[in-house]
Amino acid sequence: MSLFGTGCFIGGDDFDKGNPNPEGIVCTDAFKVSGSFAPGTPVRDADSPTGCWPVGTWTFTVSIDPTDENVQDITGDKKPDRCGSVAQTSIATFDASYSFRVDRTQDPNGDDWVDSYTLIGSSPSGGHTVWNDKVLYKISVTEGGGLDCEGNLELYSADGKSFWNLHPMQADGQPLQGFGDFVLYKEPKI
Repeated sequence: MSLFGTGCFIGGDDFDKGNPNPEGIVCTDAFKVSGSFAPGTPVRDADSPTGCWPVGTWTFTVSIDPTDENVQDITGDKKPDRCGSVAQTSIATFDASYSFRVDRTQDPNGDDWVDSYTLIGSSPSGGHTVWNDKVLYKISVTEGGGLDCEGNLELYSADGKSFWNLHPMQADGQPLQGFGDFVLYKEPKI
């Protein structure tokens, strides 16, 4: 699944007004995600043995998805606009690996669990959280995605023009798998 929809061009009402690319996208790419999940504490309560329990460390790598199925058609010509194939662009880059941790505590009332997320190796800088040469935009984990838990790690390049949207997914006892998107913009988005 693509960030903006599978196999479609960016458009909508602005396309009708002569702008097939109102988001200012230069090119896109798609990734496959694989990795491992190391459970943390607290462990799942024996009374609730199913559903998403994201507590632990999520470590994964990405690779280019060689199919064009999830690469966007930006220009509306019914062809994927893959980075590296679009004039004056390079193949989408990615880091050697990614790792984040989910910690879970009970709220002060004891009614609900509260999750906190840490991108391993990140640090605060100038009002942002930075990791390698990227700015952390968002980390979350929700139930769904065809497996028990679906992670979401969103990163921007320091100049705000490159965006990585990675979705590792896990089911109890299984390796992580998933997908991701890369978008290169003409103008900074953060």
